[in-house]
Amino acid sequence: MPADLLIGGTLGGWALGHVDPADVAQVVTDDPTLARAAGTRGLPVRTTYDYAPSARGLSVHYQRILPATVIGRYAGLWNLHPGLLPWGRGMYPVFWALWEGSPAGATLHELVEALDSGAIVEQIEVRVRSRDTGGSLHRRVQAAEKALFDAYWPRIVAGEALTATPQPDSPGSFHTRAEFHALKDGGAPGRAADLDRCLTFP
Repeated sequence: MPADLLIGGTLGGWALGHVDPADVAQVVTDDPTLARAAGTRGLPVRTTYDYAPSARGLSVHYQRILPATVIGRYAGLWNLHPGLLPWGRGMYPVFWALWEGSPAGATLHELVEALDSGAIVEQIEVRVRSRDTGGSLHRRVQAAEKALFDAYWPRIVAGEALTATPQPDSPGSFHTRAEFHALKDGGAPGRAADLDRCLTFP
């Protein structure tokens, strides 16, 4: 049964080019470039929340927080997240893992109203190396996300039940966009070299 694909960013673009169009009921995105690419592939595109969902959907770096009214329309909705939940909730989890020395990885989880809080289907931990930059860690985390996509998108389309486990009873970490920009723009006295390394992307 075709499933909805909610996409944003470079990984969303990769997913769009990676799937069989016959497996996609519709593409949901607010990115004009991705919307055009989906249209070129002959896929229905939705740019607002006024749409009838399929039974199932997968969010791949979709840029907006879905309201409960949209989530509730789905029988099953999952999210691919570039953090090892409960570590890395919120924005820029790869940056924060490198900056704080917290766990890094990729998580496929049930998408619920509370941000990045849904039960975990599967995770892949990515070891943080002492010489990592933001870019090098990001590449390995994204490779882990692609592996999860390849493993689970066919199962979502096939209508298989995906077993999920509630997230550990741990505060993990959570960061906002404002926190990131405050650190990025304000600098980090005594850790300027570390900050540059964390912000270094190709």
